[in-house]
Amino acid sequence: MTRDEVELVPEKVTSGEISWEQASRDLIVFVLRNKPLFALSRYDEDFISDLIIEFLDRSIKSFQFYTKEYGSFFSYLYTLVKNLCSSLVKKKALKNIIDYHNISECINNYENEVEAYQNIRYADFDMPKVPYRYTPISYKDFQIACKTDSYHIKQIISSEKNSFASEIKQKLSDFSPIMIQNIIMVLALKSSYYITEEQIEAITGLFNIDNEKFHQIVQELKKEMETRIEHKNMMEQRRNKAYFNHKRLKSQIEWNEINDDTPEYKNYTLKKQYNKNTQNWNILNHQLEEGKIMIRPTTKIIAKVLGLSTRQVTYYQSTARKLGIKLYKV
Repeated sequence: MTRDEVELVPEKVTSGEISWEQASRDLIVFVLRNKPLFALSRYDEDFISDLIIEFLDRSIKSFQFYTKEYGSFFSYLYTLVKNLCSSLVKKKALKNIIDYHNISECINNYENEVEAYQNIRYADFDMPKVPYRYTPISYKDFQIACKTDSYHIKQIISSEKNSFASEIKQKLSDFSPIMIQNIIMVLALKSSYYITEEQIEAITGLFNIDNEKFHQIVQELKKEMETRIEHKNMMEQRRNKAYFNHKRLKSQIEWNEINDDTPEYKNYTLKKQYNKNTQNWNILNHQLEEGKIMIRPTTKIIAKVLGLSTRQVTYYQSTARKLGIKLYKV
């Protein structure tokens, strides 16, 4: 294909002689055979391969917007190739920046990672685990499952063979079995998004509740909180993006300070962006740490699950707060 033949491509497509799909394949061959014409000689083979994929993927739709009155088809093709090259260069630069900061974060967190790996119990990996299948359960069935013999609760609380913190056992020992059950069940269901398998086993063991039924009710509560979970995930993504820009701009400013003769001019705008992203990161991080978006079911839904009134649920929560009872100690 020659340059003159390139100009005839739109007419051939309009007449039905060829399709834009066929034209796209012919044009990329023309581009590759004339790399110097499109300033592609400076790019390596990996870049050219990416360019071919991008061209075949995006050119068909782009060619459909070509209008003869605005210029020659060759100019349109040349501009498309240059724009694709610019896009690929930006993607590659961004990937390099991300890789650089990932490596930097790994180096900074090396000691924490070593400590975390040292605390892994590798023997647990060899233990088979039954996959859990979620099936809905009615609140009434769950309430029936929660009816436990009072003697059983008192016996477990007073026993030394449980994982409860000693101060928790001491605080709960003065309450009736039904009060103990309601306090811990309200705490557990309020923390249904964060509750661990060990905590579930401890609670179901204490109240003699079927483990599967407890899992099912936890999954139902999580389903009720899907919108809030999505909101929290979006907030975390914004926090992560702000942190990435904070690190990227800091590195760029430091690089300019060392390698540029007049860094103050380049860094003036960068410092504004750096301060803005740093502020956003700190605000979002503080909000997440302080629990601005704590994923918890409403008091109303917990009352419905346990067959209590909302005032009773609030009372059990406030009692647990006054006693300093935390779920992670149970």
